[in-house]
Amino acid sequence: MNHVPSSAHVWQTLVICRIGAQDYALPLDATLRVVRLPALTILPDSKPEVCGLLNLNGRHLPVIDGRRLVGEMPHYDLSNQIVIVNAGADAVDVPVLGLLVDEVYGLAFADIHALANPSTGRLFTGVVSLDKRSCPVFDVAELRRMAA
Repeated sequence: MNHVPSSAHVWQTLVICRIGAQDYALPLDATLRVVRLPALTILPDSKPEVCGLLNLNGRHLPVIDGRRLVGEMPHYDLSNQIVIVNAGADAVDVPVLGLLVDEVYGLAFADIHALANPSTGRLFTGVVSLDKRSCPVFDVAELRRMAA
């Protein structure tokens, strides 16, 4: 999803997850599936936000630590989940990275309010309101750039 003027709204199906004490969202069309946290292959010289490699059916994907992205202390246990993100419009069925989250709640169809102010950072494209809480929506293109 590209940045659009703040008056624009986009209805989209989202994957809702929790990282630390906050809920976040990812566009459903950018996700392939959710897996439990297996043993990751640690790469000591990787980028700080990459917590390891996931072997997904013989394909090794970088896993980005969602907690590190949002300023939370890293914490891993067997209840963590990894959202598998696809390679984009040209390869929607090709996994390209994993996003480590604390929990995936499910799906929501919501109106995304675009973030047009550069001071909000590059990591999020918008925010949705769900059950009296606001959920930032990850910029999937930025996540893909981080994993490249």
